[in-house]
Amino acid sequence: MSSTNTPGAKVVAHQPNVRAAERFDLEVKVDLESDHNFYTGLTQNISSGGVFIATHHLRRIGDRITLKFTLPGSEKVLDVETEVRWIRENTALMSAGDGGTGMGVRFINLTPEVSAAINAFVQSRESLYYDDED
Repeated sequence: MSSTNTPGAKVVAHQPNVRAAERFDLEVKVDLESDHNFYTGLTQNISSGGVFIATHHLRRIGDRITLKFTLPGSEKVLDVETEVRWIRENTALMSAGDGGTGMGVRFINLTPEVSAAINAFVQSRESLYYDDED
């Protein structure tokens, strides 16, 4: 489904979780830089493959964005190249229903050091999804 407000954008409807990696709660300030913009957002969750950023400054799918953020328990600022994979927006005509406006980005070209830091963080967290079957 395409959005008329953001060229090239897909709005994610209620779909099963088809991500390659589990997501984990993470709410930290993140600085976003693209070729011509600099702005701040707030992460909502993270996986070893990417992060969701709550922001009204949506980019187009395929846009490259450099993120700068610090994981809890660390003072090191991570400088990460990402690519916008999907967006979610609430408008007067369409409600995302399952969360606020923002975009899902995937990590690309991670250095071994940054990859290790993100993996260590997500391995120490509880998943957002729980299996109700015992």
